[in-house]
Amino acid sequence: MKRITLLALLASAALSAHAQSSVTIYGLIDLGVVKGNGGTAANPFAPGASRAWQLQERSGSRLGFMGNEDLGGGLSAQFQIEHRFKPDTGQAATATFWQGRSYVQLSSAKLGKVYMGREYSPAYWPAYFTDPAGWDGVGTLGTHQYAGFLSTGGIRTNNTVGYRSPTLLGGLSVNAAVSLGEGTAGRDSAINAQYRSGPLYIGAAYEKITGGPAGTDGDSLANLGASYDFGVAKAMAYVARGKTGGGQLSNDSVTVAGTVPLGIGEAYLAYGRLDIDGPDNTKTKWGAGYKYPLSKRTNLYADYGQGSEDAKTDNRAYGFGVKHTF
Repeated sequence: MKRITLLALLASAALSAHAQSSVTIYGLIDLGVVKGNGGTAANPFAPGASRAWQLQERSGSRLGFMGNEDLGGGLSAQFQIEHRFKPDTGQAATATFWQGRSYVQLSSAKLGKVYMGREYSPAYWPAYFTDPAGWDGVGTLGTHQYAGFLSTGGIRTNNTVGYRSPTLLGGLSVNAAVSLGEGTAGRDSAINAQYRSGPLYIGAAYEKITGGPAGTDGDSLANLGASYDFGVAKAMAYVARGKTGGGQLSNDSVTVAGTVPLGIGEAYLAYGRLDIDGPDNTKTKWGAGYKYPLSKRTNLYADYGQGSEDAKTDNRAYGFGVKHTF
C-alpha cells in the first residue's frame, strides 16, 4: 500500500508540474507578388529601383517558440525565440538566426515583468499601433515614422534589460529598456507610456543613444501616437521628432491614417510626411490596402504605396498575396 501511495503521489506531482508549464510552437508564412515602377523616391518596403515582378513577403515569415512556467505565489517565467525566414527561397532572412525575438522573462502579477535579451524597443509601439499596415507591405508608412532615427538594433535592440509594468489606473502601462552597448554600439535607452481604454489608444515614447560611434552619439527619437475606434472607422494620428548626426539635426514625421470595415474584410488609407533637416529633403508617402479573411488563420491582401521626394521621381508599388498563421 505504501508503494502504491508513493507512486500515486509522484505521478500526481509530475502531472501537476506539467500542467503548470507549457511550450507553444507558432508561425506565419506570407508570400505575395510585388511590382514597382522603379522611381527614385523613398518608399518603405517597396522593391526600390527594380521594375521586375518579385515574390516578396508582406509580413515577415517566422517560426517561433514561447514558453511559460508557473512558479507559484503570483510568479512565473517566460521565454520567446523567433526565427525569420524567406519562404520564396527557404533562406534565413538575416544573419541573425533568432531575428524576431530572443529573450527570457520573470513576471510578477503585482510588480510587472523583467526581461533580458533581444526585444522590440519601447519606442516602436506608438509607431506600430498607428500604422494601419502594421509596418508590413508596400503600403506601410514604416521607417518614415522613425524620423531618420535608427537605434543600435533598428526597431529591436540586442543585449537588452527591460521592464514592463502591470496595467495601472484602468489602462496605463509603462515599458523601459536599456540596450548595453558592450563597448561598440553605445548604450540605447528607451521608455514608453501607453494607455488603452475601450476604443482609445495613446502612446508616447523616448529613445536615445549615448556613447555610440561618431555621428550617432546623442541621436534620439521622441514620438506620440493615438487612435480611436468609432466602430464604423478607426482613426490614427502620429508625430515624431528624430535627432540625428550626433543629435545636431532635427527631423519631423507626421502621419494620419484610418481603417474601415469593408464587406467581411478591412481597408486602410494612410498618409505620412517626413521632413529631414536641410533643404529639399521632404519625403511623403500614401499607402492603401485591403485584407480579406478566408478563415481565422488565412487571409488574402492587396496593397499600394506611393513615395514622393524632393528632386526625385515618384516610386509606386503594388502587391497582392496570401498570409497564413499557425
